[in-house]
Amino acid sequence: PTRRSSDLIDDASTDNSLAIAESYLEKFGGRLKLFSLSEHTGTPGLPRNVGIQFARGKYIAFLDSDNLYTKTALEELTTLAEKYQADCINSPASFRVEDKSSNIDELLNPTEIWHCQWRKASRLEHVIFVSDEVAERAKLWIDDGFNWATCGLFCRRDFLIVNRIEFPDMIFSEDQIVQISCLFLAKRLLRVPNITYIVRRNTESISRRNISLEKYFHKWISSLNKGFNEFNNIMNRVPFFAEHPDYRYAILNCFFERTLRDAWKLNVAYAQVSAPVLNLIVEKEFHPDDAALSAYLFNTVNIHRLQLMQLQQENIALKNELKKYQTVQ
Repeated sequence: PTRRSSDLIDDASTDNSLAIAESYLEKFGGRLKLFSLSEHTGTPGLPRNVGIQFARGKYIAFLDSDNLYTKTALEELTTLAEKYQADCINSPASFRVEDKSSNIDELLNPTEIWHCQWRKASRLEHVIFVSDEVAERAKLWIDDGFNWATCGLFCRRDFLIVNRIEFPDMIFSEDQIVQISCLFLAKRLLRVPNITYIVRRNTESISRRNISLEKYFHKWISSLNKGFNEFNNIMNRVPFFAEHPDYRYAILNCFFERTLRDAWKLNVAYAQVSAPVLNLIVEKEFHPDDAALSAYLFNTVNIHRLQLMQLQQENIALKNELKKYQTVQ
């Protein structure tokens, strides 16, 4: 494979990360570029924007700090991108491993496969060109047939630059913004069966770190607030959505549901903390003129959502019991 260059962006780290990165500069023979930000952004996306601007390679891929690529990942994706002259490649599946082993060989040989289609267990079997029809692409997003995590993204750098695709200033769900931008702005978009990414379940990740309930609400609600604006801005760039408000609403609903689906601590909060206390916490996250109503609506939606989830689980349990009874009969 071709010897490729890599960029590292240091987000004003306070440990010895920068020194470790600098120790690799000579080993990479000029192929490794290191940039250190003067102030800590606290977000996954903003340092990546710097990397996109400074990168000089033809293609861009993003590797989270606690995850891995398979040994041939970038070679496979580059070959596919060149063969099909793709603007972007979306990989719907990835490997998942428990973050318990320090043995790199064990981590690079995982067996569990996770699919972006969490409602459907089907595997993609062939390289597929995604339809040019915006409605078809929107349905792909709504039906969870498009991997909206950054690990599923591989695209040409000039495509990102020309279309002004950047990560927003969000701590959570920022990858959804970039992925849906690629979905609607790419002319040649591929979905491929290649499983090239290894996700380690890290209990100390930014989304699972043990922080106060108030700070947790702030991070998630601010991401929802900014995310809705970002999604609207993207859809405003595509004339289709002006004529199809039903698709616009469905996509915003998906963003809301997926963001809250990953907010595991919110589920715990609504099960253990009283509504009046939650209301006071949530009110702080909205404009003073609208805070009381917004907090009430937010809490009501989440309470009803959790009640519905519980009813669905009970319904599944009842169906399983009925099957057992019918089998005995």
